[in-house]
Amino acid sequence: MKTLRYLNTVLTVIAILLTLNVYIQLTGTPAGAAVSVAQEAHASEKKPVRGVGSSAQAQLDQLKEINENLARLSGKLTDGSVRVKVDSLPAEGD
Repeated sequence: MKTLRYLNTVLTVIAILLTLNVYIQLTGTPAGAAVSVAQEAHASEKKPVRGVGSSAQAQLDQLKEINENLARLSGKLTDGSVRVKVDSLPAEGD
C-alpha cells in the first residue's frame, strides 16, 4: 500500500512539472527576443579586426608572405640563377 501511495505521489509531481514546462514554453518569449545584448551584423562595414580574428588575420598575412618568398625561390631555381656545387657524396651504405 505504501509503495502505491509513493508511486502516485511521484507521478503527480512529474505531471505537475511537465505541465509547468509546457506552460513556460508556450507563454515564453521567442529565443531571439530574450537576448537584448546582441549586436546587429553588417557585412558592408569595414572595422579593424580584433580578438580571435586578429590572430587569424596575422596568420593569413604570414602565409601570404611565405607564399611570395616561395614563389621567388622557385623562380630562381627554375631560371638557372642558382647554382649548386656538391663537395662530397655520401657513402653507398648511408
